[in-house]
Parts: sequence; C-alpha cells; structure tokens
Amino acid sequence: MLQKFALAFKTKTIEFFAEEEEEEDDNGSIRAVDDLVGLTADAIITDQRVVVLKPDPAPVSAQNPNPSPSPDPETLICTLFATLSSFESAYLHFQTAHSPVLPSALCSADAEVVSHLRRLSDLKHSFPSPNSTSDPNSNYIDLNSCLQTQVLDNQNLLRTFDAVINRLQTDIDRKDAESAELRLSLNEIELVNERLAARLDRACTPAPGEENVENLLSVSVFDSVLRDSCRVMHRFAKSLADLMRRSGWDLFSVAKSICPDANYAKPGHCRYTILSHVCLRMFDGFDSYGFGIGSGDPEPDLQVRRNDSLRQFIEHSAVDPLELIGSEPHSEFAQFCERKYTKVIQPGTGPGFLGRFEPSSPLYEPYVAMASSIWALHLLAWAYDPAVEIFQVGRGMEFSIVYMENILRRKVVTLCGKVTRPKVGFTVIPGFRVGGTVIQCRVYLDPSS
Repeated sequence: MLQKFALAFKTKTIEFFAEEEEEEDDNGSIRAVDDLVGLTADAIITDQRVVVLKPDPAPVSAQNPNPSPSPDPETLICTLFATLSSFESAYLHFQTAHSPVLPSALCSADAEVVSHLRRLSDLKHSFPSPNSTSDPNSNYIDLNSCLQTQVLDNQNLLRTFDAVINRLQTDIDRKDAESAELRLSLNEIELVNERLAARLDRACTPAPGEENVENLLSVSVFDSVLRDSCRVMHRFAKSLADLMRRSGWDLFSVAKSICPDANYAKPGHCRYTILSHVCLRMFDGFDSYGFGIGSGDPEPDLQVRRNDSLRQFIEHSAVDPLELIGSEPHSEFAQFCERKYTKVIQPGTGPGFLGRFEPSSPLYEPYVAMASSIWALHLLAWAYDPAVEIFQVGRGMEFSIVYMENILRRKVVTLCGKVTRPKVGFTVIPGFRVGGTVIQCRVYLDPSS
C-alpha cells in the first residue's frame, strides 16, 4: 500500500529509519524493514514507525516536461524576413486603399500593418542579448519552423502580386472607360461629317431653276482657305532657305539674283525675296481655268464650271496629296506639282540643287503640301461667279492701304502732319478680287523711298 501511495503522489523520497536487530532509546524503537520493493499489498508491518517526507517543489524542467528550445538564428532570420515581407504586403494594401479611398479596406489594412509592426517588435525582444543575465526563455515567443516561414513568405508574395494586379486592373478599367468615351465622341463626329457631306452633295447638285452653290460660297470662305495656303507657303520657303544655308549658300546673294534692285531694311529681310519668288511662281497661271495644265479646252458653261469646281475642291480637300500622287501619277494635280517644282527651284539655285521632283528630294513632302493647298484654292476660286481674280503690284508703285498690306505689319510713318507715300519694293503674296471685295496683296516696302 505504501508503494502504491508513493507512486500516485510522486513523492520524492520515503525514508524508513529502522534496523532489523537495533533498538532505539527511550523515545521508542525502530526496526528496519526488509526491502519494501518486495512487499505486497497484503503484507503486514508491525512495530515500525514510518516517516513520509513531502516532495520539494518541482523545478522548471519538471513543471514543463517539454520545454520549448530557444530559437536558433536560422529560424529567427527566416521568421524576420517573412514578417518584413508581410509588413510590405500589408503596407501596399494600405496604400492601395487610399486611391480611391475605401474606408473599410483602409481600417483593415491599418490594423494589419500595426499587427506586423508589433510582431517585429516581439522578434526584436525574442533574440537574447549576449550580455543579459536573465533567463533566456523569459522573452521567448513561439516561432515558426523554417518550412512554415517559407510558406508564409510565399503567401505574402502572392498577396503583394494580388495588390499589384488589382492596381493594374484599375488602370485597365480607367483606360477602357476613356476609350469608350473617345469612341462615342468619334461616332458623333463621324455622324456630323456624314450630315455635312450629304449637305454638300445636295448643294453641289443644282435643282431646276436654283443655284444652290451660291449659298455655300462667301468671301470669308475664300479668305480662310487663302490664309491656310499662305501659312503652308511660309513653311516651305523657310525650309528652303534653311536648307540652302546649311548647304553653304549665301541667302543674300540668292535674293539678289532673284530681285537685283531690291533694298532691305535689314539683311535678314532677304528671306522675303525667297518667299516672293515661291509665291509668284506657284500662283503663275492662277487666272486660267486649267491652271496651265490640260489640253486648253474652252471654259465650260457657268453652272457646270461652278459645280464641277466646288465638287473637285471638296474631293481634293478630303484626300492625302502624297497618296493621290502615288496612286495617280499622271493626274492633272501630279503634272501641276512637277511643272511648278521646276519653276520654283530654277532661279539662283539651279535644277541640280534639289534634284528632280521625286520622293527622295529633301523638300518633297512640304512642297507637295504647298502645291495641294494652292491647287485647292484655285478650284475654289473658279466656283465663284464671277471667278476670283488675282493681281499684284510692281516695283516703285505708291503704297495704298486699300489694295496693299505691309508684310512687316508696320504703320505708315507721318512727317510734318502729312502721311508719307512709301514705294513698293516687291510683291510677296498676290491679292485677289472676290466679286466686289478686295483681299489685299502683301508687299515689301522699299526702305529708301
């Protein structure tokens, strides 16, 4: 019974003080007992004193039979990097929740970021200090194994990729929305263009006893097309002058060869002579119905001429001139471009300077754009009744604000209360008469007059 009792309560020691043939003093006698291991539950012990000592408090090892080992450096480092990866993923979700602002996602991401920061703090305290004398297990936290850490790291990477994918998907959705809006705008513009084209077609088809062409033509329409042509001619002349200068040509000498008697207020104004040369050569023959191209057939009937001119103007304005020359190299427009090209580059430059009229020429594209604008202006001019007339003024004529405009855009100088009458040096851009309205020609005034 004593043996079973001791084993049940995990007693530390049971001491029996007795000797088999020894007697104690007056306080009593204790006799030794034979080996207790051999006792059975039915054994009877007589004349014996049994002293049972209570066990001491169990040590830490006894209280915790399976103590957790201190984290090894490899596990600690793996856990640290996994926690950092989790923090990075959580912070990315926190940033994503700001744009656009999602309150629920923002609160969740904020709590997750704080949680990972706390874990990083715990990891910092879990690593025992080499100078610490305290128990190394006092700050111990349960760390994952290396394999668990790797799994956690991969899960964090997946979460990071998921956040990036969500952001990219948001950008795709925004681009799709913008594309849809642009498609709607394009459809609306195409519908407007179709209505305008149908309106022009109806206007170009004369009804019996009516002249619908007259309703579409005005001075402002011709002046608008003329201004566009002048801008294109300015660009071509500038490109031509720049190319000559880069090739070593003296622009002042070239201007003198074109207009020997011209005087300039500044040396740089010789560029206006080159522009004048380009404009006057390109507008040469503007007053003829065929623009100098064709078989010289007589001018058709007024109504036919007006309708045909307006129809050709609309058709030509709707095509790319480079594609038109490539697809129809023998058309009237292609012949016009080739003939005018030779006239533009002859004086002072020579045909060999820019080569023949071909795509390899450095000024081929700007020249075709300029020729196309003037060709369209000529078609529009012959849609009027009467046809638009062209004019220019010669050197030495007195300046008139009715028919002329100073290309330098300077006001006329007054001396002694009287307006001076400067002389024209040369015409830069010719003028036009649209019915009873005059569109002024642009001239360069002689500074010596």
